[in-house]
Amino acid sequence: MHYLSFTTTGCWDQAEGFGCASLGLPGLCDNFENRVRNYKSALESIMITGSYEDILFNAREAVSQQDVYAAIVVFGNAGGENTFLEALQKIVTCPMVGGGAAIDGATGRSGLIPGAGQAAVLLITDDRFTYEAKTECIHSDILEECTVKASDPRTLLTINGIAASQYLQNKKAELGLSQTDFEHLTLSDMRNVNAHLSCVDGVIKSGRDVTEKMLLRYVPQDAVYEKMYRFYNDPDAIVFGCAGLSGLLDRPLQTPSLGLFLFGEVCTVDGVAEFGNLMLSKLVIRSK
Repeated sequence: MHYLSFTTTGCWDQAEGFGCASLGLPGLCDNFENRVRNYKSALESIMITGSYEDILFNAREAVSQQDVYAAIVVFGNAGGENTFLEALQKIVTCPMVGGGAAIDGATGRSGLIPGAGQAAVLLITDDRFTYEAKTECIHSDILEECTVKASDPRTLLTINGIAASQYLQNKKAELGLSQTDFEHLTLSDMRNVNAHLSCVDGVIKSGRDVTEKMLLRYVPQDAVYEKMYRFYNDPDAIVFGCAGLSGLLDRPLQTPSLGLFLFGEVCTVDGVAEFGNLMLSKLVIRSK
């Protein structure tokens, strides 16, 4: 049995069981208060920690011996998340949720997950419950299909033949957005899983691997709270949301679910898990 324990970054050392540090815990507490919150019941499960290679090896052993109904994956800010999830999905063919642990803004401390390795995975074997992974992209306005050229999986060179930084500047100007706003406007892959872009020394970087074909997506400010509230408002769920989305909220989310704000999200779409940003993902756990 493992407890699922999630904290704000400043009190990660107080966590027990499986979980990660969050940039905030919406729901029944102040987002920025140092808090530990546990899921309401412990679950029969197998926890695997360490390097990506070690986790993949041990996951093969685990699934050969027990049925696994769902998986929670938390990342320690090591990069390579998309490639790891693709490999893990071939071994563990169940719904997956999770995300990247938040980094402590005060101390710069990262890797706030069990084992402090590249990732930690909880394989849930508890047959007392049913499990359903749900994902939502709140950026429902699709503005354009894009062809992206990149120098590596997370560095964008051009979008539709225009320098990536200039392309985004133009689009933000058309929408009346600040040039520093990388949350209302973003790119998603063709399965509607977003990237979170940023500009570093004039170069556009992504928090997840980009693909050649992507969609330019937009969420109006007046739609943000309603969409996020509806997704988080689930007492049977553990919700993994993006810290970037939390910055768009104009008021706190007061919902009964155990919710987090993380640095990237594990999303299951059409039965396939991938790592994204600016997304909402949750595992709904209900008694049979």
